[in-house]
Amino acid sequence: MSSSGMSPVKRLHLILVLVLVSVLCTAPVWSQEEESQAGIMDLKSRGFSQHYQPSVKFDHYLHETILRCRVCHHDFNVFSDRNFGKGSKCASCHKEKLKKDIPVPLLMAYHKKCRGCHENYLKWGRRSGPVMCGICHK
Repeated sequence: MSSSGMSPVKRLHLILVLVLVSVLCTAPVWSQEEESQAGIMDLKSRGFSQHYQPSVKFDHYLHETILRCRVCHHDFNVFSDRNFGKGSKCASCHKEKLKKDIPVPLLMAYHKKCRGCHENYLKWGRRSGPVMCGICHK
């Protein structure tokens, strides 16, 4: 027995239990960070001939946990053949310049959906994303 009154085997067991408990308690935090990082998307579009502001990076994972797909992906329909699968781009329909068959050009589509939704949440007194240019475009 050591001077602390605990045998080396018991001390080892105690250390192992404490390590196991600390790993189990912090594992959910690690997985949330990984999921959040995995969901970060850069809205850098080749649909623009020239970028006047830095592209917007946002957490897609966070948005999909609080919103339905149709809120942002307005043509999403589980029963339609016209669904936009993984990798589909807004610019595939919304072009840089206004055209007759596309009523909303790409820049307006982003700003109306993203900023408009954030402004509505603020009006409703709910937590929201940014609405100022420099906060998104950094």
